[in-house]
Amino acid sequence: MTKPVTPPFQIAVDVGGTFTDLVLRDSERDTLLFKSPTTPDDLSEGIFHGLALMARAVGMSSQEMLRSCSAFACGTTAATNAILEGKTAKTALLCTEGFRDVLSIRSGGRLGFSIQEDFPLPYIPRSLTFAIRERVNAEGRIEIELDVDQAKEQLKACALHGPEAVAVALLWSHINPAHELALGDLIEETLPGVPYSLSHRVNPVMGEYKRTSATAIDASLKPVLKTQIAALENRLAANGFSGQPTFVCSNGGRTSSKEITEKPVYLCLSGPSTAPAAACRLAARSGVTHGNIITIDVGGTSLDASIARSGRVATHREGSIAGHVFGVPSIDVATVGSGGGSIAWVDAGGMLRVGPESAGSFPGPACYGRGGSRPTLTDANLVRGLLDPTAFADGQMTLSVESARAAIERDVAIPLGVSIAEAASLIAAVTEQDMVAAIEELAIKRGFDPREFLLVSGGGAGGLHAARLARELGMREVLFPHAASVLCAYGTATGDIKFDFSLTRVTNSRNFAFEAVRTALDELKKEGTAFLDRMGVDPIQRELRFTVDAHYQGQVSHLTVDVPTYPTDQDELAKLIDAFHAEHQRNYSVHAPKDTIEFVAWSVEAIGLSNESAQTVSPKSDELHLLSLKRKRTTIDPVTRSETSISLVASAELEPGDAFRGPALVEDRLTSLFVPERAIARVTADKGILVEL
Repeated sequence: MTKPVTPPFQIAVDVGGTFTDLVLRDSERDTLLFKSPTTPDDLSEGIFHGLALMARAVGMSSQEMLRSCSAFACGTTAATNAILEGKTAKTALLCTEGFRDVLSIRSGGRLGFSIQEDFPLPYIPRSLTFAIRERVNAEGRIEIELDVDQAKEQLKACALHGPEAVAVALLWSHINPAHELALGDLIEETLPGVPYSLSHRVNPVMGEYKRTSATAIDASLKPVLKTQIAALENRLAANGFSGQPTFVCSNGGRTSSKEITEKPVYLCLSGPSTAPAAACRLAARSGVTHGNIITIDVGGTSLDASIARSGRVATHREGSIAGHVFGVPSIDVATVGSGGGSIAWVDAGGMLRVGPESAGSFPGPACYGRGGSRPTLTDANLVRGLLDPTAFADGQMTLSVESARAAIERDVAIPLGVSIAEAASLIAAVTEQDMVAAIEELAIKRGFDPREFLLVSGGGAGGLHAARLARELGMREVLFPHAASVLCAYGTATGDIKFDFSLTRVTNSRNFAFEAVRTALDELKKEGTAFLDRMGVDPIQRELRFTVDAHYQGQVSHLTVDVPTYPTDQDELAKLIDAFHAEHQRNYSVHAPKDTIEFVAWSVEAIGLSNESAQTVSPKSDELHLLSLKRKRTTIDPVTRSETSISLVASAELEPGDAFRGPALVEDRLTSLFVPERAIARVTADKGILVEL
């Protein structure tokens, strides 16, 4: 079946662990949504299978569609997967003499409370770490000149190991990069063709471990991602796309392939980063204007949870993969291995566990019939009657109820001594408790009360669980956007162009270096403007958002505070100081107005605003058309674990203003949504479903 669309098109892709989500938007902003099984061995296969589905839906060949495409954006787990699977390049590290163990010592603290916590092995082994004789002090003055002859000898020793990439992280290079720049020239001379990363370019902030780790990860990804991105670009070009693809960064923005291959560390956690901002926009368009949003995206492998306060998505520089901090600005995402493909198992103590191991796309859950034999959350939901076996993923596969029941019986029901129906309900209950814990980790431990937030559900597996999670957390409303099933891909399609630039200029509130800070902000403004020029962003759609990382003198951790105007005098400085005190009070319920504040790193977000940013808000309508739902389906009640009857709704038949009461199951082409008892659902102006609990 084809749908009339008007070129030029915009296409966005989000490559997940189980499914690749795709969104097509035409010139009238009509939006089509698609899913295609991810192909782990070659991610482009899953993408192009999805593009074929898309082309068929609009009545074109893939080549015709791509020739009519003005923008192609991609969010990918390629960087994350390369690190997790150990498929990065063989990388050497050049550091200041006496500091070869930075990656082993790390930051010196613990992430949790256990003194027995195991850290991973250093990202680059000591055998590939080479000390360079030089020293720059904290003020940027050169204490020991770079010993060029010794550096050349170390590079010759490095060359014997056959490195595929080199990371350079010298002490205080973010204050004075002269020695790193000189080493870059020596690398080009001694190791021609070997890519390298300089820490003052990758992550120019204080904190030796964070900067070194980010640089090591960045260098190790360069050869791998350059090859993968080039292959995707070439395949797109060969099939008719003549534009410049953009890629999602960890900060939720998008940038060009040239920018991201120069700093591939920004691809870490690319996948889930666009969902939070999309959730904020969709919530506003549904009439929820307070901007306090908790977003969950539940795919086949994991649940990713994020938070926004007053429409501002939380970010940080503490992101890590497999225990290695990548340190660049990223969306604050809490992840737990609870997704549709998460495998259920009974441990040695007789306790039911779900995840973190996932069946993925291949072989997938037992019900997929692709060779998977272990029970998953998807199998449990199928047995519970919450999935239509003939219409899964827009009918791309038929699910086997018998295989799901057999897997659950063998691995869960028999070991626990319960019925298959009870086992399926227990799998869902355990998974939901893990999800609740992840949301609590994100919100409550950061000082937020979930009851003050709207929950926005995304991902193909989120719709069956979101309302129960919200009720468990005391939340009153849940929004299922019309693009819930492909929320990250939708966020990519409608999100902003964005990249971050930072400079370290240390000063304090008692002796503020007005001139040095003004110079730093001017440099950042120049960098941000040059980036937006390269991306071809219209001047009226540009925004430069300045921030500073600051803390009370003596503190180790810092807070990020907005810098709305240059602090050029004492009055402007007083506003910045008050903003820091307020942020400290909000985060820690205490502030110290007489203490000295130290301002450390200054940053700018260079943003090319999307047209979505200016879309008008549709207020909530008080007029409801309450539907009388006739169709029923027998499911297993999650509390009593016995059979019960719930209403059945087809999302395609719903119109804005329609409302219905739970318990009900809404079936969409790409997902299913569960509305629990004692809840009323209303269809919003843009055909999302807002559930009041």
